[in-house]
Amino acid sequence: MRLRARLSTTVAGLTAVLTLTATLSGCMTVHGEEAIVPAADTEEAQDVLENYVEVYNEAKPANDSELNATIEVGGLGAINGAVLDARAGAIADAEEQGDQRIIDQINEAYGPEAFTPLELEDVRYHIPEQAGWPKFFIADAQSNLTDSRWLLVFTRNAIDEDWRASYLGQVPTAQLPEFAEEENGALVDIPLTGTDGDDLAVAPGELSAAYADYLTAGGVDPTFTAGPYTTEALAGREEANGNAAFRTDYIDEPAEDEQYAPVAVRTADGGALVFFTTVHNSKQTVAEGEDPVEVLRLDPASLALMDGEARRAVTWQRVAYQVAYVPAGEGQVEILGQSRGATSVTGE
Repeated sequence: MRLRARLSTTVAGLTAVLTLTATLSGCMTVHGEEAIVPAADTEEAQDVLENYVEVYNEAKPANDSELNATIEVGGLGAINGAVLDARAGAIADAEEQGDQRIIDQINEAYGPEAFTPLELEDVRYHIPEQAGWPKFFIADAQSNLTDSRWLLVFTRNAIDEDWRASYLGQVPTAQLPEFAEEENGALVDIPLTGTDGDDLAVAPGELSAAYADYLTAGGVDPTFTAGPYTTEALAGREEANGNAAFRTDYIDEPAEDEQYAPVAVRTADGGALVFFTTVHNSKQTVAEGEDPVEVLRLDPASLALMDGEARRAVTWQRVAYQVAYVPAGEGQVEILGQSRGATSVTGE
């Protein structure tokens, strides 16, 4: 891996951490007093990123979800874990049935020979000073896999936990806002408790519900700007339901599990960059007499992930994580990037 570090943050080493305990209010105490300390130092952050790339390049082509779970969590981990499980399951099913064609198809598309190892360069580490747990930092890098910059959010909930990536925002360089920094160069984070985000168009902790409500209401709420993840996504749903062979019903919900907690940081203009997660359920019901596998073009990986048998309908649960720019004061939220994937499939 080539890591040409351009460190945007210089922070002091993490000291006396073993004496720190988190309170229910989210504040860290040292002998009863609150302490604000860097989430990590730059050397630790660099080690975390190097380990991430190394394990990424081992787990993905091997379809090893357990290994992947050591470096990813949250929506990122849920999506990639399900993908790897589905591929491994499809290969196992094909081996049991003696179907070498399926095995070859999956390996040709996703196996070691088809896999392009991840490389990151021009790395910048954005590290906030925080009290309590969880803590996070952002590794901002140029990837060899996309034209967009990768914003990897690493989090952990305790000193004895390993750092794992909970979000991967892919944002074109031209759209990436400048991060706000303290006088000492530390990243300015926005805690989910208290009033720090009340000056924003939408508070970070409310963004997941706001986006789910936007989709449920069909986009009548002007909270979000037009774009591929808002107006175009809704238009795609409407177009898909023009197919007489099947109908899709949608349920969009905020992600309430703690592992999907949003992460928010200040931008230099007073707004915020917010990483947040949502859950999207969709039920596809085919016309009577139709075969769901054929109509919905279910691939071996989807069938391997499926509980039950698809006789008339298939229900998908998908997790999506977004990175959005939220302006200060009034204004519309712009979703800069989104990744989504199925985490469960049920046949009926």
